[in-house]
Amino acid sequence: MKNAKEIIKYAVENGEDPYQLLAIAITESGLNEKAFSRTKDSGLMQVNCRWWWKNLKFKNIKKCRATMMDSRANIHAGVHILRYFKKNFKQCKGDKVYRCYNGGQRWRNSKNIDKIIYYSGKVRWRKNILEKHYSGLVNFTMLLL
Repeated sequence: MKNAKEIIKYAVENGEDPYQLLAIAITESGLNEKAFSRTKDSGLMQVNCRWWWKNLKFKNIKKCRATMMDSRANIHAGVHILRYFKKNFKQCKGDKVYRCYNGGQRWRNSKNIDKIIYYSGKVRWRKNILEKHYSGLVNFTMLLL
C-alpha cells in the first residue's frame, strides 16, 4: 500500500493520471519497488537504464540503476518516459502510449508485437478496474498523506 500511496501522491502533485500510473506499476512490477527483471528493468515502473540513462540525465547506467531502486525517482523516470513518448511519436498517442512504454516507439515492427499489444490491454484493463472500483481512492489517499 505504501507504494500505491507514493504513486498517487506523485501523480496528484505533478498533474498525472494516478490510475494510469498505478495500472502501469501493477503490470510492470506488482508494486514492488525492488523489482529487477531478467532484461534489467528496475523498480516500480521497470525502467530500463540501458535505454534511458542518457535521456534521464545520469552519468552512467550503473548510477541510473542504483537510483531506480528509489521509488520516487523511479516513478519520476516512468512519468518522464510516458511524456517523452506522448510528445514525440504519433504512434504513441492515447492508449498506444502503453505499447511504446513496453516496446518502444518502433513497437509496430517488433517481433514481440503480440506481447506488446497484450501488455497494453492489461494496463488498460487494470486502469479501468481501478477507476471503476476505486474512484474515491485518490481523494482518500491524499487525506491520509
